[in-house]
Amino acid sequence: MTPDTLPKPNEEQAEMPREVADPADERAPVDPALFEEVPEEPPYMRAVATTPLHLETAAESRTNRWTGWNGYTVPEVLSDLADEYRALRGAAVLMDLSPLVKYRIAGRDALACLERLLAVRVAPLAIDRSRHVIFCDGGGFVLGDGLLFRLAEDEYRLVAEEAHFAWLTDSAEGFRVRIEDVSATLAVLALQGPYSCFMFSGLGIEDMAALAPGAARWIAIGGMPVYASRTGATGDLGYELWCDAEDAPHVWREVMTKAAPFGLKPAGFALRELARLEAGHPRAGHDYLSAFAAIDPRDALQPASVWPGFVLDPSKGLFNGGAALRAAGGIVPARRVVRLAVEGLEPVRFAAISLGGRVVGTATSTGFSPALGANIALATIETAVAGAGGLSVAAERKEGISVSEFRLPARLLREPAFSHPRRFTVPAPSRG
Repeated sequence: MTPDTLPKPNEEQAEMPREVADPADERAPVDPALFEEVPEEPPYMRAVATTPLHLETAAESRTNRWTGWNGYTVPEVLSDLADEYRALRGAAVLMDLSPLVKYRIAGRDALACLERLLAVRVAPLAIDRSRHVIFCDGGGFVLGDGLLFRLAEDEYRLVAEEAHFAWLTDSAEGFRVRIEDVSATLAVLALQGPYSCFMFSGLGIEDMAALAPGAARWIAIGGMPVYASRTGATGDLGYELWCDAEDAPHVWREVMTKAAPFGLKPAGFALRELARLEAGHPRAGHDYLSAFAAIDPRDALQPASVWPGFVLDPSKGLFNGGAALRAAGGIVPARRVVRLAVEGLEPVRFAAISLGGRVVGTATSTGFSPALGANIALATIETAVAGAGGLSVAAERKEGISVSEFRLPARLLREPAFSHPRRFTVPAPSRG
């Protein structure tokens, strides 16, 4: 069972009438507990769309700095970005990732449906394991990517940055499978950092070190059922805690109360983005566009252009975009996503990337990396110049009410700015 379907004792919702099963329908039955109650006021009347952890993060905020993420209002920085970063790299942080889009895919044909839709093999994925997945349109261009969990024999959870519900349901036509958006009823807490495994000791959970990267298991935090996975996008050891929305505030308070004495700090969206950038993880809708959203055909990219390590499994059968990807197997893509480092000892703003006075690419995510001591970026550039020297960026620096413009040399990074081997270590280190 999953936290979005786990029955709760002494709740009136258990007495709610449930959908009568159709013997001819081999899809997974609908569980009303998966869906939030319809609010009395229409969505356009709401001043702020909040996550289940909004009150907890608001209480932790010392800056009152907020930002939007997938339609939700989340804290950008809770205290100070530098302090939050030091906690992430030196101890551990707790972040609210609830705005991520989450789908439950269940039924007799769940595996067959996913094999048909995804560009990676799903069959080898064991129960309580996860893997990164990519899905494409018929032309082999990326629609999105995400993290796929196998929760049971015929039940999966797909977690993505952007919404793909219409495409998933349309593409699943003919399969005996049910696809449900459980984003609003499933909260996600990210516990990340070198001491993250050690933090579980304060919660009375002693055997988390044996959990392999990408694996998940059920635990109890403050009496609440939590599905804990060893996953994250910070380039370091970390875990993600999946629980029902109504349980999330209690889980947050329990973790913060028990683990704060060991150095745990709450963190906001800005740290999540900086850590993701240092780890070199492209973000959908930001570092690459879905093929459906790419107005300029050149902005639609194939998987190998976004993830250089992508290799099509020869044993992969028929899947969406497969014929196009196999036909393009020996063709070098015109553009691809790369990691860049820009010289300079202070943060600057930049977007255009040039070679010999000609713009050859665009920086999509930028930031100053304390780990590297330089400005870094994820950028889309012409493949022909990716290995060439002499790249530069047009940088801007604001001084008072004036802005100065200048050029800074840029170079490609073969490895992420931060990627610690302990994220793959088994057992996980309990201290740094």
